[in-house]
Amino acid sequence: MATTSSVDAVLVISAPSVTLDDYATQALEAVESYYDTTFYTDTFSNSDQASSVDNAKQAIISASLTGVVSQVTDNLNNASLDSVVQLLLSSITIYAGVIYLSIQEGSIDEDSMYNAVLRYVQEGPQTRLYGQMFGLVCLDKHISSIDESAYKWQLLDDLIEESGLPIASGEVESAVEAILDIINERGELSYYLDQYIENRTNIDSSKFTDSIKEKMLDRLVELDLTIDEVSYNNGDYDKYFILAYNEAQTGASDSEDPIDLIYSSKEFENTWDFSVDRFESVETQGITKSNILAAGALDYVYCVGEVMRVFDVANALVLRWASGLLDIPTGTTASLLYRFHKRRNERSTPEERAMLYKRVLNKGDGQVLSRMAVNTDFTTLWEQLLTEVMKYIYKTERKAYWSTWQDSGVSNSRIYQVTEDLQYNLSDHMTGMAHLQVTEDYNHLQEAIEIIYSDDVRSYYGGSTQSLWSTIERIAKEEFGQAPNTETIKTMAVDGNKIFEWIANFNSSSVKSSQFEQLISSVEAWVLARETLDGKPYKQSPRSLPSAPPRNGRSRGNGEANFIAYDVKEGDFDDDDAEFDNFAGSGVGGDDEFDHW
Repeated sequence: MATTSSVDAVLVISAPSVTLDDYATQALEAVESYYDTTFYTDTFSNSDQASSVDNAKQAIISASLTGVVSQVTDNLNNASLDSVVQLLLSSITIYAGVIYLSIQEGSIDEDSMYNAVLRYVQEGPQTRLYGQMFGLVCLDKHISSIDESAYKWQLLDDLIEESGLPIASGEVESAVEAILDIINERGELSYYLDQYIENRTNIDSSKFTDSIKEKMLDRLVELDLTIDEVSYNNGDYDKYFILAYNEAQTGASDSEDPIDLIYSSKEFENTWDFSVDRFESVETQGITKSNILAAGALDYVYCVGEVMRVFDVANALVLRWASGLLDIPTGTTASLLYRFHKRRNERSTPEERAMLYKRVLNKGDGQVLSRMAVNTDFTTLWEQLLTEVMKYIYKTERKAYWSTWQDSGVSNSRIYQVTEDLQYNLSDHMTGMAHLQVTEDYNHLQEAIEIIYSDDVRSYYGGSTQSLWSTIERIAKEEFGQAPNTETIKTMAVDGNKIFEWIANFNSSSVKSSQFEQLISSVEAWVLARETLDGKPYKQSPRSLPSAPPRNGRSRGNGEANFIAYDVKEGDFDDDDAEFDNFAGSGVGGDDEFDHW
């Protein structure tokens, strides 16, 4: 029987070459102490051995995973890890702990364990390390306590998560001071801004994008505004928030419409980050994140504008108004209709939009120019991603059902690989004039939605209590003889955009559980929505789980923990592959985030 000391050799991660700051050294010791005592006390039932990392090493031996862990260690040592992650993993106490969590999760092959280790070390030890460093600096500055319920401190977690903290000598204190400055200057303003958006304004919350909120905060700081809660509740500061919002809107907008170039001599700079209106409160070399986000925005425009026929509905309203069949009084809605009408020849034509959908996403029936290359690979890669995620969902559910079945190990490595393939694919094809085109088309779509959702139009078609979606369905039914399934299409638009965000932000060395869970949720909703839209079931659904595990299954136990005996050799046939062929063939309807419409 192997001993825990024999595992030590496969748990050696090289420390980063950087000279550690004293705060980082003290914080690391505190994290190691936690993992050497509290973590194992909470994790293992054997209190006699609770103070030793040997419990985690024994778990590796019991699961016969020494070889797998050795390969994961080699891969981590050869990877370009973030210095903080490398520092934490260089502690055998911490590394053994996250390896144990990976085994408990079912990550027992090389790729999935590698990914799980990086995920766990960032979600647990890294968060604890940052907290320790921040606290140590605060103590030295005589900030003896942090009241997390105080308004200004509610920014703290987001600030640290967004930028992290350095560990190099002489850098920790200045980084913490910078965060303290932001908290003291903007903390309370940020809280009251969120409260204003949620409770004190009639402006649609979807208008307050991250960029708009940031510009509003900049303006509120310039005003040197100090807010008293009683006065705030009396509405005394509303005028300042309105001022800041108006200036943020009329200043350098993050989604400035390219069509305005026609009426202005100023130089255009496309600064829109391609985050789309979800109707809610609102690098690797060779990979261009903005291209991928732009492709996601284009897909959103395609779903809402073309599949839901929002462009057609807006055009029909303009035609009825111009013909005198739609009685809209002089005012805001009439101005919107007139502007939409006058700009019709300056906007992209339906044929030009169709050409862009076809070239970048291989969607629709648009005709492309002879020298244009259609991105046919996107369709294949997208389907592969859906299939792999749905396969992962099924395997995860099966593992939960048969916790000791030998082949129930779950790997996300194929999802990661297809995601990387999509990153390169979209980076290569969302190029040229496409960024300006999709920015213009998104603004065109927003104009159309603004017309359809105006009080005048909704009142004309059933009353102002009508939602955007019921109004679209009613107008489409009257004009085109068929109403789109708006609930299903908006699911495909929003959850599809979340999938594109996953692709754009993906980095295999820093995937968080929350990001991966969001992907799983979005893909499942998107796939079921497409099934609903197509009106037909999957070509081949997974088999139902039987009433009992197979008799020839093998398992190995270790106390109260179940460890899977993973004996599938390379090249063996995986029956799940056949089972999931064409699984993501076609998509549920509802999405609660749209309910406020």
